[in-house]
Amino acid sequence: MSDDASPYFVRPHRFDHDDQDDRAFPQLDREHRVVLDPGERALWRGRVEVAGYLLGPTLGNGTLHWSLLRPAELTVTDRRLAFVCEEWGFEEVTDRRTGPGRPRHRRRDNATNRIITGQIRWQWPGRLHLMPAEPATGNRAARPARVLLVCDSLRTIRQPALSFGGGEVEQGGGAAELIHLVRRAVAQFRLAHPGTPEMSPQERETLTVRAGVGRSSEGLADLRGVVLPGAMVVEFTHRDDYHRRPTRSSFSARRAPQAGSAGLRRSRQPGSAS
Repeated sequence: MSDDASPYFVRPHRFDHDDQDDRAFPQLDREHRVVLDPGERALWRGRVEVAGYLLGPTLGNGTLHWSLLRPAELTVTDRRLAFVCEEWGFEEVTDRRTGPGRPRHRRRDNATNRIITGQIRWQWPGRLHLMPAEPATGNRAARPARVLLVCDSLRTIRQPALSFGGGEVEQGGGAAELIHLVRRAVAQFRLAHPGTPEMSPQERETLTVRAGVGRSSEGLADLRGVVLPGAMVVEFTHRDDYHRRPTRSSFSARRAPQAGSAGLRRSRQPGSAS
């Protein structure tokens, strides 16, 4: 497993297909649980709602690019965040210039009834946001409080972000408790593994504060979020991963014959990350 593999956040998992891209995604056992690396410690597990965004210059200027229709099993460790969602379909990403049937990357044959997996190692997050719960309105269902994990990106102002909340996050301390857990885990990991990338003394001091065990909410309500110094920059395989808008033809869910439902949903119009 390469710790520096860029996070694509989501993909179908196959036990019968050996792919070099697997280094960027969690390994699963036969019970479909995340296999921990030697010495890795699990800090939290639970079922949550998961979605992926591309954010613009401001937090409210974002696009929902996919969301799981079923809660996923989320595992937070001292090295990463990983999730697994079983028995849901996933359609290939294709390049409109080459046409359907010639996938640009992430090719999977017979990609139905597969397990959806994803992860973000602690080298990558650039900041955290706590998105408060929203009551139901006339045309929109209520939304639970969510954690938004944002990565910095290369050569673009569009930033990939992973959202998770609801489900078992609502138990105990809720999303606020989980965001503090992630904040401490990221900061402690970077302090214990310095040099990739190099950090200034001021950045290390900021991480030391972030690694504290206190539950201060300072910065969590700020639209800029909680900054996590020392983040690596994400560079996707193809520039279209940053710029293309979600469409049914390029990245849509389809019904898995035996699972009985689609695994991902995509917004047809630019949405808001808030």
